Amino acid sequence: MPDTDVPSLPYGPAHGAGPAFRIALIDESLCIGCTLCIQACPVDAILGASQFMHTVIEADCTGCERCLAPCPVDCITMVPTTRQWTDEAERIAGQRHAARQQRLATRHHEHDGPAARTLANKPPPVQLDENDKQDRIARALARARMLRT
Repeated sequence: MPDTDVPSLPYGPAHGAGPAFRIALIDESLCIGCTLCIQACPVDAILGASQFMHTVIEADCTGCERCLAPCPVDCITMVPTTRQWTDEAERIAGQRHAARQQRLATRHHEHDGPAARTLANKPPPVQLDENDKQDRIARALARARMLRT
């Protein structure tokens, strides 16, 4: 039994169809490159750089939805896929998660807290002059206003 004292329910084809497997999809035209989704992804399935658009590596996405909440512009949606969640996919996702945890630990080993891991996973900022910054902010605000209508 898990720590919650609630028994685990059987899952898999032998126990009936579960929910459809879904993966994250980033609307690249709305992405502002904040890197919050990259930091939230437990299996490094999101590729991108600070202040540049991001994309999801579909083959690596586990559908955990952890990238949805941190996104400040709501440019991430979950879409159905024909891919099935298998024991092999679970094993690979576990390996990817363990590799990510190891990488974060070696990059920022003196702190174990989540804030330290987040900072260690964040890429270095791109240096922009003041006009570029203002232009990027204006474009992001314009996209956000368009979403409201």
